[in-house]
Amino acid sequence: MTPGLVVITWTSLLLIGMVLLRFPLVVCIGTVGAVYIYTADLPARTIAPLITNAIDSSILLAIPLYLLAGDLMNVSGATQKIVAFASALLARVRGRLAHTNVATSLIFAGMSGSALADAAAVGKVMIPAMTREGYGAPFAAALTASASTIGPIFPPSIPMIVYGAITGVSVGALFLGGVIPGILVAVALMAYSAFAVRRMTLTEKHTAFSMIELLGATRAAVLPLLTPVIILSGIFTGIMTPTEAGAVAAGYAAFIGVFVYRTLDFRKIAECCIQSMKGTATVMILLGFAAVLGWMITFEGVARDFVEVTSGMGRFSLILLINIVLLIVGMFMDSTAAMLVFVPLLAPLATSLGIPPVQFGVMVVVNLMIGLVTPPVGFSLYIAAKIADVPLHDVIRAAVPFYIPLLFVLIIIIMIPAATLWVPTVMLGR
Repeated sequence: MTPGLVVITWTSLLLIGMVLLRFPLVVCIGTVGAVYIYTADLPARTIAPLITNAIDSSILLAIPLYLLAGDLMNVSGATQKIVAFASALLARVRGRLAHTNVATSLIFAGMSGSALADAAAVGKVMIPAMTREGYGAPFAAALTASASTIGPIFPPSIPMIVYGAITGVSVGALFLGGVIPGILVAVALMAYSAFAVRRMTLTEKHTAFSMIELLGATRAAVLPLLTPVIILSGIFTGIMTPTEAGAVAAGYAAFIGVFVYRTLDFRKIAECCIQSMKGTATVMILLGFAAVLGWMITFEGVARDFVEVTSGMGRFSLILLINIVLLIVGMFMDSTAAMLVFVPLLAPLATSLGIPPVQFGVMVVVNLMIGLVTPPVGFSLYIAAKIADVPLHDVIRAAVPFYIPLLFVLIIIIMIPAATLWVPTVMLGR
């Protein structure tokens, strides 16, 4: 084993060990970087420039803006209006609330870019409603957690912003690359839900489709429904950068909450700002500490050594290995931390295999999002289980079948490059 791979082996073992011992991720990553600096007999002043350079990026300004937009939409009551719209649209469909759950997550994904925000916002409305209608709390929670993965896949996407900051890949192209996969995840989850609800005894009423009701729900929800349209059209046409689109989304959410719905006041806006700042601080600290690990991988030549060691493997085997690694990593680590640690290692290997950067970026995000509904970490599972007030193991058991549609979409992304590249090619010409 080469010296570089020896280093990555012991640092990975230390990192995994600390994660399993339930140390905070920030402490885990910071400790591993500090131990490496010490054992390599490097000056401590090496750390500070690495951390400051990692977070000194204008594209990262988009993170608090999208978090704020999602929080403002949820607090203002826009989420409930979106749910009512999706429910009216799917009035005649058996399992209407299950499909409404997924459809709402797809719409909300165009506002927040965060799976956890999606799980919390949609879950607070949909899980109690589904439970009352006979779906069962574990199923409702599992569906909500699975549908929340659409948030970071469909644009805008906070993980894609982080990926772009790490690799230099265009965030706008990554956003466009997630359009078809995000829709595919929604369709796949709806297809499984249609199959699953056939065995359930539901109490929800099947009413005839009412155009009047749909028009009323559309009128009430039209302003929040315009949010993803404003964001995506601004980015697609080149009028706004992803960061500027985030600022517009946050300002628009505040405007309709204060002046249209009149449900937001200074106190609520301040609380949303504080919440988004806390979420941003967590990401920035992880970015800074993980930059030390990324520098370590480069300094030790780990990526080069890894490519040499795997050079005897076929292309298909290597792609399979990369995805298995990402799926396993997603089971144990937060997606941001996982990207910061492993993308600098795997991205050069993907390039050597001829995988386009946008396709690989979407592939990484989808793999890590599946980890959000996979124990032992499974952050979305924890949120959904808490809202449903049921034991976590019941939600995990109910979530197992949902891995099938999620993995099916992942296979499409891997095997069909056009699934991620067609929209960026048409819209950006690349």
